Amino acid sequence: MNRSLLIDILNSEEAQKFIEKNKTLNSSEILLKKSASNLPLKEIAEQIDCLQKAEIKLPELNTYKLIYKKIPLEQSSSEQTARYKSKILKGNKIIDLTGGLGIDSIYFSKSFEEVVYCELNEELAAIAAHNFKTLKINNITVNNGDGIEILKKYKDEYFDWVFADPSRRDKDKRSVDIKYYSPDVVSNLDLFIQKSQNICLKLAPAFDLKEAERIFPKMNEFSVVSVKNECKEVLVYFNKKNERKIKSAVILNDNNEPVIINNSINEKNNIKISLPEKDIYFYEPDAAIRKAGLTKHIADKYKLKFINRLSNYLISEKEIEDFPGRKFKILFTCQFNLKKVRQYLSREKIIKANITRSNFPDKPEIIKEKLKLKDGGDYYLFFTKDKNGKLIFINTSK
Repeated sequence: MNRSLLIDILNSEEAQKFIEKNKTLNSSEILLKKSASNLPLKEIAEQIDCLQKAEIKLPELNTYKLIYKKIPLEQSSSEQTARYKSKILKGNKIIDLTGGLGIDSIYFSKSFEEVVYCELNEELAAIAAHNFKTLKINNITVNNGDGIEILKKYKDEYFDWVFADPSRRDKDKRSVDIKYYSPDVVSNLDLFIQKSQNICLKLAPAFDLKEAERIFPKMNEFSVVSVKNECKEVLVYFNKKNERKIKSAVILNDNNEPVIINNSINEKNNIKISLPEKDIYFYEPDAAIRKAGLTKHIADKYKLKFINRLSNYLISEKEIEDFPGRKFKILFTCQFNLKKVRQYLSREKIIKANITRSNFPDKPEIIKEKLKLKDGGDYYLFFTKDKNGKLIFINTSK
């Protein structure tokens, strides 16, 4: 089906009425309605599935009649992360080399005078153009083509920012190795620097600091963005005139300003190690802090002690109200012995718990099975090692 025709059909009054009437159904249920409509139900089913996901991922944008595609929607920035980037990336002109559905470009349009959107996939570019028009955004130029080749046509230092979100060329390959991604941001980094003062690359959440330092020696900042204690984006920044190298954690929460924690990439922090005890506080830094390698910085800032050198578990006799992460009170701790832990759980009538482990041989699923526990409840069990390398068990509550 012609792409523009499909967009027209999905945006038609008949299709919109059908979507509204069936918006709570799943794809299988919609496809069973085949005899009841002449509409392209496969595409309609995909659209309804996307709208259900967008209600969570893009709540503000989802109030408009936008069109989505399933995989690009899964790969796109969330509203929260796109909004955050638009507060950091500002200026007159930005080029988005990997536009996709255009979610980042939509938010960049609020912080730049001119946004150049590039997308190799013709259908995606057409959908993005439709969505920009629906949102009445007039400062985005849509280009259907190779973002690298489009960038080459602009004069040097034309842009204030170059933004790219490279994706895996082989969708079945789970590796985070940058060589499997397109566009090739490593080979084209000098081109980006030639065309712009600033560069921001969005990488897979699994990408780590050491790998980034190895691949991008000119990197100025390695930043991890989390939402609800889950790493969502890794952002790598470059600036021609700035030689400072930092690592940062950005914690995004509902209705709050982002919590940003940073430190020099090369700064060393001394750590103190202690044994956990009953009635003291147990802290687990937010996922962004752990991923960005900032746990030692946080421990130093709040005067916390580590349980061991390899885990991101911290303890203190003091309660820290504004701690950026999870906070618990230790109810019980002992060296790990399966029989002893089972006896304790039985004595305390604990049949449900939330299990976390670090530097411990068994995975949470195995621990849960061995202890015959169900998920959930008010208890948070941690399994790790103490400062002497012995396995320990810690029961906590919020």
